[in-house]
Amino acid sequence: MLFDLRLWLGEHLYGVIGDPKSPAGYRVSSKRIVKWLCETPELDGHLFAAMNTDIPIPHIYRTRMWRGKLAIEMEYFPHCETLQRCWRSLSSKTKQEIVRKVSGYIQQLHSIEPPPDLRGKVSATRGGARRDIRISPSKLFGPFDDIAGFHRCVRGGVEPDGVRGIFGEKVADMNDRSWAVRFTHGDLGVQNILMRDGKVVAILDWERSEWYPEYWEYTKAHYNSVLLPEFYQMLRQHIPRYDEKLAAERTLWRCFDQPLDTPIN
Repeated sequence: MLFDLRLWLGEHLYGVIGDPKSPAGYRVSSKRIVKWLCETPELDGHLFAAMNTDIPIPHIYRTRMWRGKLAIEMEYFPHCETLQRCWRSLSSKTKQEIVRKVSGYIQQLHSIEPPPDLRGKVSATRGGARRDIRISPSKLFGPFDDIAGFHRCVRGGVEPDGVRGIFGEKVADMNDRSWAVRFTHGDLGVQNILMRDGKVVAILDWERSEWYPEYWEYTKAHYNSVLLPEFYQMLRQHIPRYDEKLAAERTLWRCFDQPLDTPIN
């Protein structure tokens, strides 16, 4: 009852996060927010990144189940806006500083060694299944014992000898290469970088974080590059580039995005 009362008061004092008919979160004080409709892998990835890096990540105060779904009470940052919203008002020097910061965060994530039982595997932080809008907005996928299994999922189950005929040379060539597995935010776009006074305050939304092929941070960040092309152009100058893999991914985005939901014609 107390939790319901806190959410009710927060909704009336501060409003809700997202669609009022189906809120994604509630502010419950001037510096706390309850994010709702969460899943355990998001909590695991959030805590794992916070423990293993110095990336600014919202502090988690407590968790609980509410209406059958995980609710995470975490730090709220007042008087902030996303990088997407404030970018065009920033100076060139500030933009460069932000890009260097973000590239450093990526380097920290990718330097984390997976535990022995997860080496070479594509999985959630603790080894389970995950959800990602790139694969499916609603269905879980994985875990995979190796990157080849993950690539097979991304191709909708098409076996290696059929890739060229269906998706072309770029996709076939990239899937044939060897890749390392790295811990990845999985959605490090301008909509998830929180700013205040020209400084990065927090990196948000860790629900896509997991152990992915090394190129995934780069290609997935470009999934929403249309939101702010200049930022992604600058970021490419500071991080390892996987442009050939990005070209292959874009081929899949155009003809076979969200493979768990899209049948091959």
